Amino acid sequence: MNKIWAIMLAAGILSFGFSSLPGTAADGSVSFSDSLFTSCEEAVYFVIGLAGIMGLWSGFMNIAKGSGLIHSLSVKCRKIMSFLFPNIKDEDTLMLMLMGFMANIFGAGNSATVFSLQAMKKLDETNPRKEYASNEMCMFATVNMSMLQLVPVTVVDIRSRAGSAAPEDIILPSLIAGLLSTITSIAVCKICERRSAPP
Repeated sequence: MNKIWAIMLAAGILSFGFSSLPGTAADGSVSFSDSLFTSCEEAVYFVIGLAGIMGLWSGFMNIAKGSGLIHSLSVKCRKIMSFLFPNIKDEDTLMLMLMGFMANIFGAGNSATVFSLQAMKKLDETNPRKEYASNEMCMFATVNMSMLQLVPVTVVDIRSRAGSAAPEDIILPSLIAGLLSTITSIAVCKICERRSAPP
């Protein structure tokens, strides 16, 4: 990952350098230091805005867990969870996975990261082959990343900050794309599980 970030940073600097050569549209218009400081300032405001959303949804999810709402949902979603994760019986692990799914469904993907990491750690504790990801870990990661979002709060906020005239127009396309990607992800994982199952 460090190498990827280093390559992206070097590519950005080189791209700016070439775009500032004599005869280009950006020739002498903006210095590298000015662009760097402006981007850093915008990044800080952007992160602060996302941190507010993350804190809000993390609080909601913790309240839902403490009030028993997540437990109630886990009971109602038992059949679905049993289909996705037939070998997981630990209630805490299922609750953490549900909390991650719920945060994703309501568009708070950043908040879902906290619960997803905890759930993945729990799944790894029961993984007999530590050097490989278990079927449950692969299924959870795949579904979590492709999860259907009812209201993509983070994306709507980003579009609004970027000056979009109708930031909420992304909701319907996100619903369709999310539904298709979730179904496809589950199908692919189940096919791979059957192929890897011992005869």
